[in-house]
Formats: sequence, C-alpha cells, structure tokens
Amino acid sequence: MKRWFPLAVFLLASGCAGAPVREEATAPVPGETVIDIRAESYFFTPARLTVPADKPFVLRIRNEATLIPHSFVLENSGGAVIVRHSLKKGGETVIRFSPLSAGIYTFYCDKSFLGMSHRKKGMEGKLEAKRE
Repeated sequence: MKRWFPLAVFLLASGCAGAPVREEATAPVPGETVIDIRAESYFFTPARLTVPADKPFVLRIRNEATLIPHSFVLENSGGAVIVRHSLKKGGETVIRFSPLSAGIYTFYCDKSFLGMSHRKKGMEGKLEAKRE
C-alpha cells in the first residue's frame, strides 16, 4: 500500500483525470447539425425546438444575460435528467448530444433568484426529437 501512495499523488498532481474542456474545443464543425437558441432574462428563444431523432446534434446556446447565471437542463418524459450544463454569461455554450430517441423532452433553467426559480418564471421549453 505504501509504495502506491507516491504514484497516486503523482498521477493526481499531473492531472491524469483528463484534460480540461475548453469552449474553443467544443465549437461545431462543418457537417454537424447545429440548433441555435438564446437564453434571455427568464425565457429561451425559441421555446420549441425540433431535432432529428436517432442522430447526434449540437445545441449552441447564446446567453444574452451578463449578470444573471443560467443553465440548460434537458429531461426525458419520465423526468430523468439527460444533461445539466451551466451557461457562459454573455457568451456561447456549445453542448453535443448523443442521438435521442423520438419523443418530447423538456428543457429549462434550474437556477433561482430570491427563492423564485427561473423555470417558474417561464424559462423552459420543449424539444421534439423527430424522425425524418
């Protein structure tokens, strides 16, 4: 046990847990299906999205808010969270999705201010994964 301790410390210190994710590294590439959406004060525009079912896609979210923190949460029809991602204030956040099964999904912001959730203020929408 004692001989593994220095190795474990070295690996943790050297960052073996993986490279940090950089915003530049997640930019959409040519040929990817990109869906654009805006996060504004307490709503998403558009609030209804359609994506191809059973195909990967990229969601590019432009957060217009520079002071208010927002997030993007996507749930399936059973309420299970598929993705939860903080949005960059006043900038773009790119989220890559694995193929989704056909169906209706709910997205929303799970942040709150003074006890009132952004979702309850209207910051939610529907995403339909549709077969072509």
